[in-house]
Amino acid sequence: MKYIGYKKEDEAEKWARKRIGVKSAPDVFRALSSVKNNGEFACVILLTNFTKRNIDINIAAEGKTWATPKNTILMFNGLFKMVFDELKAVRATALIAESNKACINLVKHVGFVKEGVMRKAYEDDENMHIYSFLENEYRQHDWCRS
Repeated sequence: MKYIGYKKEDEAEKWARKRIGVKSAPDVFRALSSVKNNGEFACVILLTNFTKRNIDINIAAEGKTWATPKNTILMFNGLFKMVFDELKAVRATALIAESNKACINLVKHVGFVKEGVMRKAYEDDENMHIYSFLENEYRQHDWCRS
């Protein structure tokens, strides 16, 4: 990877939104991206709908194997540090299309807990799966403290 961080956020947001299939841009967002050596995005995590307690996240990736385990840890460390240390939220909520099995498996592997399904939540009537990761879970998770 060339870098993992909060660079080129406007460009990253557009790239992710196109992949996720969301037409309207959020008013306020942060975009954590993993960029390949050739300068192309490999993965973008969009942070939206900021409240004092919760931040929604959407994950868009290039292919099913966009990163090594080490880069995955770096990416989620960057996400959790922003959500819990900088923005002081209590929870991160992952919103994932039902067809995105790779992303569902990823967040489950990282430690997110499934909370439910919003039926026909996406513009194409696809269901949205809802997963959460809490601040206290972040503090107790070994690799999140690295």
